[in-house]
Amino acid sequence: MMVSACGVQPTPVLPGSDAPTVSVRELTVYFVSADGSELVRRTRSHTGMVDNTTAITTLIGGLTDEETKLGLRTEVPKTTQPVLTVSNLILLPTDMLPLSKLASFQLFCTAFANGATVNGLPDGFDCP
Repeated sequence: MMVSACGVQPTPVLPGSDAPTVSVRELTVYFVSADGSELVRRTRSHTGMVDNTTAITTLIGGLTDEETKLGLRTEVPKTTQPVLTVSNLILLPTDMLPLSKLASFQLFCTAFANGATVNGLPDGFDCP
């Protein structure tokens, strides 16, 4: 009978620290190209849960410094009122209305990219 050993002494179980509780996720927003001819998809990191309310609120929050330097712009008006989403319904404050065609596309594409079922897009329009 043969016996072998590696010489490493057993150690007790070592306790670890708590598991991380903050998750970083990505969300997608759509802005308008510098010449206004198309939408431009931008991906951002977000700490915590990403849902349609988060995505639309981020879009309304506007451009980052980097996006501004790239010449992007937005037609989605700013608001100080909360934006709500119920299932796939986005409830915008009245101070944001009426929306331009590009602002509507920005909202539709941002919602769609973040998991919403979007109805009512014109024929021939695809989110990039």
